[in-house]
Amino acid sequence: MNRSTLQGFIDAQTLPGLLLWSIVLLLILAGIVWLLRTEKRQYDARGKGRGWLWMRLLALPILALTAAAVVLPARSIAGPEALAYFYLALFTLAPLSWFGLHRLAGALQSPRFTRAECFGLALSGLAILIVPPLLLGMAQGPIYTLSHQLQESGFDHAAQAPLPHTALPVQRFRLGAAGEIFTQSLEAPPGVRIERIDTRSGDHWSNTATQTHAYLCRQGENLHLAWSVGSPLAPLRIHWRTADGTLQQAEYRIDASQLASLPAQDFTVNWRDDGIDLPVPLMRDVVQLGWERAPGALHYRSLDRLQPGENFVDDCVMRGYRRAAWQQEGAISGVILRFHPTPPAAAWQAEFRRTGI
Repeated sequence: MNRSTLQGFIDAQTLPGLLLWSIVLLLILAGIVWLLRTEKRQYDARGKGRGWLWMRLLALPILALTAAAVVLPARSIAGPEALAYFYLALFTLAPLSWFGLHRLAGALQSPRFTRAECFGLALSGLAILIVPPLLLGMAQGPIYTLSHQLQESGFDHAAQAPLPHTALPVQRFRLGAAGEIFTQSLEAPPGVRIERIDTRSGDHWSNTATQTHAYLCRQGENLHLAWSVGSPLAPLRIHWRTADGTLQQAEYRIDASQLASLPAQDFTVNWRDDGIDLPVPLMRDVVQLGWERAPGALHYRSLDRLQPGENFVDDCVMRGYRRAAWQQEGAISGVILRFHPTPPAAAWQAEFRRTGI
């Protein structure tokens, strides 16, 4: 495991998960220390304490020689024969090398180690190498389940507080003859850090990070909503941490009855050579961009492939959206917006085309 892989594993863990892994690692380390101390006391009683220490130190070069005997020839062989040799050597040459070199090292000690003592030290050393990874593998499932339950409990019991975000006025847009949408932005004050956003479906809350949510996107700590007229916006439960690290939560609902009389304005796309300007932020999954490959024929692509500097957390297409490779791609000639209202309403889309290029 290289450094970047280890760092990625740590970053992916929740705080309860890190605590549980720390406990497991400490228990494994304590078991290894107990085994070594028990061995040392036994060999001290036999007058072979110094020899035991040398045997344990020699286990490292023995391990290196054993690994070299298996890996180096396999790397010099091409094709499937390399894999065949590796497994054959792993179960034949490796045990012979490991136990044989321990027997040789024991014979060189003064006083000499018996065959049984050499075998026992080789076996316990092998256990130190094999058992911890096996235990860590077996612990992954239970630790994930328990840490997830602890994390969920922490979010569920977070203190209720007024939502710190400023709710900007709801806007209504007409997307040609295709349909209409409502939009709203929730702007966060300094010091607020969003931890999680849940949406309600029936009697259950579910984490939006594990599902598609075309009605919601996030840019930094600000939230931007967009949903079809006539389709209710599901209630949201927002969890955030204050500047002092306190976890708080609040529900956010929109009263659709107050929006019926809201006048609609035209949804207009402003075209630039290097990108587009939408009148309001929209979720990246909603937007598809088109380039003209033949006169009158556009080829559309979704935005699931991130550009340099983009990430999956900040998933809004904001005003000033720019294509990093616009000089190679050419100017954007079309935009398709796809909306998926709450069933039984059908999905729909609106297309905007650039004119006068």
